[in-house]
Amino acid sequence: MDIKDIRKKDFVCQLPEDFIESLPEGVGIYAVGGSVRDAYVPGLTARELDLLLTCISQKDLMPILKAHGKARLVGRSFSVIKWSPSECEPVDVSLPAVRDLALLNGCSIDPNFPLEKDLAQRDFTINAMAYDLRDDVLIDPFGGRNDLAEGVLRAVSENSLNADAIRCIRATYVCARCELSPDEATIGMIKSAVPKLADVAPERIGEELKKLLVHLPAPSKALRLWQKWGILDIVLPELAEGAGIVQEGGWHAHDVFEHGLHAVDSAIPDFEVRLAALLHDIGKPRRKRYDKERAKATFYGHQNVSEKMAVRIMKRLKYSNETIDRVSRMVRFHMFMRCQTDKGVRRFIRNVGEDLIDSLFELRYADVEAQGTNRDDSDDRKYHAYIRKILDEKPPLSVTDLAINGQDVMELLGISEGVTVGKVLNFLLERVIDDPSLNTRESLLELIRAYFRKKDL
Repeated sequence: MDIKDIRKKDFVCQLPEDFIESLPEGVGIYAVGGSVRDAYVPGLTARELDLLLTCISQKDLMPILKAHGKARLVGRSFSVIKWSPSECEPVDVSLPAVRDLALLNGCSIDPNFPLEKDLAQRDFTINAMAYDLRDDVLIDPFGGRNDLAEGVLRAVSENSLNADAIRCIRATYVCARCELSPDEATIGMIKSAVPKLADVAPERIGEELKKLLVHLPAPSKALRLWQKWGILDIVLPELAEGAGIVQEGGWHAHDVFEHGLHAVDSAIPDFEVRLAALLHDIGKPRRKRYDKERAKATFYGHQNVSEKMAVRIMKRLKYSNETIDRVSRMVRFHMFMRCQTDKGVRRFIRNVGEDLIDSLFELRYADVEAQGTNRDDSDDRKYHAYIRKILDEKPPLSVTDLAINGQDVMELLGISEGVTVGKVLNFLLERVIDDPSLNTRESLLELIRAYFRKKDL
């Protein structure tokens, strides 16, 4: 790989103008980790700056950081400071630490711990480089720059991966991001450490999956390594079920697993959309039925099975309730049929959720492209535009859009709060979705009266 030349200015430009000068004399300041690695690789978008400061305590450093912006401690041992300097991108700031998995919090901060010993505890040589922002020089005790130039991923030490199995997943990310291949020794270490992923906190795995879905232009490069190195069988065995499941019938050029990877690559780099793309057909292997006479496979109801499986996976990986809700709805509705009337469109929006319409269509576009059959998606794009037109008219789509509220219902009927109020409001909503012109106070009150006269409630 033809790597770039980097200098101090490449990193200092991401800091407040007078920040380095505001540090006490003798305090070391270094760009480290992925920010140094990626700075060398042509074509990579600059990632969040990682700083390591030496010879200063956390207590003394925090006020200096806060003088330039917001700063807060994060991590299992509060060993990382998330710093948001004014008019600059966020920066991760850390101090040297002795890392030991036997310790309760995994590491013990020591401001005077030698820089090279701190680097020696990192995973791969390409991540164990530091750039001195005072002396404008690269510190590279393990040959990371040369490994990067040669396209090699090499572990810093024999224990680098066994020390923390999550580094096996990070290896797939780095290989995909920087077009690297592990050397033979590192491959052996990865395969030895992968089984230990079963004991890694699932939320850590969830964060690594999120990182590769958001930050890699083609997440499939990393996910194929998950499959190759056995990671998939441990952390996402449901996804592995799709390998070799052929989709006969002419709609798909790929098996279920490959289709999912193509869909992820085709999707916009939005975490929820890409996660939905990865999981949208995960239930197909369990719903496949093959019709010999028609030489065609069917997967009836796979979206419902996929949704249930996706929910279980996301809960296992400790994703937020909001993410679980949005991604599961996308999976549930990804097989939607196009409505032909305004009334039908309003009901479609109501069922899917206005907040999810654009994301759902992004999933549909990725799904169509990933079929690999050059299918035309122009009808879907026209339907998307049709829905946006309806939404621009701001039709009533929830009870909060009604011209009356629960208090009005209670006053008209002389009742107190309870399920009856909700039933009446939902009845009114169904009527105004069909005919938005009914959404006036007078019309809705009359509908309530008529509703009770017919004793429908």
